[in-house]
Amino acid sequence: MTTPFAPGPPRPASAAADRFAVPRGVIAGALGIASLLVLSGCFAGGSDAANDSAAPAPIATMAQPMPSGDGTLVIGAVVPLTGAEGSFGAAELAGVQLAARDIGEAGGFGGGSVLVLHADAGDTSTTQTADGVAALIGRGADALVGPSRPGLQAPFADAAVAAGLPGLSAVGEPVAVDESFAARLRSADPTLSDTRFGAESYDAAVMIALAATMAGDDGPASIAQFLPAVTSGSVACSSYGACLDALGAQTGIRYSGVSGTLGIAQVTGR
Repeated sequence: MTTPFAPGPPRPASAAADRFAVPRGVIAGALGIASLLVLSGCFAGGSDAANDSAAPAPIATMAQPMPSGDGTLVIGAVVPLTGAEGSFGAAELAGVQLAARDIGEAGGFGGGSVLVLHADAGDTSTTQTADGVAALIGRGADALVGPSRPGLQAPFADAAVAAGLPGLSAVGEPVAVDESFAARLRSADPTLSDTRFGAESYDAAVMIALAATMAGDDGPASIAQFLPAVTSGSVACSSYGACLDALGAQTGIRYSGVSGTLGIAQVTGR
């Protein structure tokens, strides 16, 4: 077990193109992420955690919510699986499932695998999106990866905020991925015909797992508290396993994923 260290100073947010959205609003203080994740940007915060087979140690110098997790990290994907947007949702779900597989192969969260649940966000029905969030919360989701399509993001964000869960969803145009990563997505879903937004959802799931690892807790408040620190450290890492190695060496991480360099910017509630 290693000794936690003091994280570095915040890095300024970039005005680059938006890539992810975190549900808006402040939930019991600790869930006040209220931010946009962006591509080619930067986060604010610092990072660190222990890296071994036991439960990860939190960063002692960061405000730590009361641990509320049960030791199993559950990521819920609320994505469109029917209707005109179904091809996007299939790629998003495949990205989360592939990330969970990679996380498990790299040591998992606290030595255990990551569980993925999913619900249909529908096509244009805001009620169905909110119902999907509620269904995954009822099944024990700790954090959510949401839909990439603009019309579904507001109801996703509002439902997640109301429930007190952190969530990430890709916004803007999808990044282009090479055939190697596309093939990996299809290994998670052999029927996949469209890989757009699979990379962004993959990165969102990895970031959630890294935040839980840094917090030493899979509770929603802990994940939300540590999400900004995932990409603000001094050492760049491009995979969950590489980031764990950096954390184990008491180094602040700057996760740069499949979809590019990631960051965070503040947004306001509607």
